[in-house]
Amino acid sequence: MGMKERIFGMTLKSIVRKKMRSGLTVLGIAIGIMLVTALLMVSTGLEAQFKRVVEEGGGDFVVMDKTAPDLMLSRVDSTAQQAIERMGGISWVSGMIFTTAQIGDRPYVMMFGVETTERNLQQFKIIQGRTLNQDDRGKIIMGRTIAVQEGYQVGSTLEIKGSSFSVVGIYETGASFEDGGVIMSLSEVQTLFDMRNLVSLLQVKAEDTTNTEAIRAEVESTFPKFIALKSTDVASKQEDLQLITSISALISLIAIVVGSIIVMNTMIMSVMERTREIGILRAVGWKSRKVLSMVLKESLAMSIIGGVIGIVIAAGLVNALAKAAQLPVDLPVTADLVVSAFIIAVILGFLGGFYPALRASRMSPMEALSHE
Repeated sequence: MGMKERIFGMTLKSIVRKKMRSGLTVLGIAIGIMLVTALLMVSTGLEAQFKRVVEEGGGDFVVMDKTAPDLMLSRVDSTAQQAIERMGGISWVSGMIFTTAQIGDRPYVMMFGVETTERNLQQFKIIQGRTLNQDDRGKIIMGRTIAVQEGYQVGSTLEIKGSSFSVVGIYETGASFEDGGVIMSLSEVQTLFDMRNLVSLLQVKAEDTTNTEAIRAEVESTFPKFIALKSTDVASKQEDLQLITSISALISLIAIVVGSIIVMNTMIMSVMERTREIGILRAVGWKSRKVLSMVLKESLAMSIIGGVIGIVIAAGLVNALAKAAQLPVDLPVTADLVVSAFIIAVILGFLGGFYPALRASRMSPMEALSHE
């Protein structure tokens, strides 16, 4: 057996030597990494879905209320839409509403109010029935996810805020945020939710994309209450999403600090109990850096095991809770998210194990062998 195999075997043996202590350390790390991973899943998942909805609208930029913390609370009036349409270099302006309503037993179903033109509906691929027409009243199309889960079909009738609507089509986009929602004409959403002459945002298409920045600046100058954002920047400007991201960063920091202390306590106890063993290793020729490496490996191994467990639990728990709450969101575990959580676990293990490893490496063989 080579030296690497012996050291690796010693690492595992040292971890399982005190099963209860090591298990509690791994559990503490797993809980911290689980919280970090869960919040990262929520923030990145919601941001990606908001980004997809806005970007696929086809506009070069969007206009929304500067003071609104998120799209659902944004309000832009029709006079602004008409004024922007009259500006030079504008190809078209289209209003859109984001809101939620209760449908059946589902308390929060996404409602998208759009102008029923081919341009605005092209992203919603119809798989059954037909799309909405401009003269439709009391008609909706709904996403495949909610249709399957709730048993709706083309021709079904459902009630939304006291009004009856007939399902004329079922669409699929591949995004759960959209596939779990309902599309109806902009005018009917405005009436239903008492938002006459108001929309959540305006999507604006420039005739020449090279003039987009100048047009955005002109819109913000003309309408100080509004902000003109690139479609790709809308999600990152949502205060609710940014709050979740900030909380994720804070919890990550807390997890690193608390986890490092837990690991450090475990490794210091381990080093103290193995003082004579370390003295023997030094006496038979082990150099300081090899002892340091051995203790650090034990610390990193526990942190990585805890990190993997935390990521797995978070992946299952978050999506299970979202499903139980019937939230139409897809929260995938992406490679970037796994790497971020793994890096946090490694940092935690390194910080927690460095001092005990350094202390062990500096023991003199004679002093260690004489330890009782």
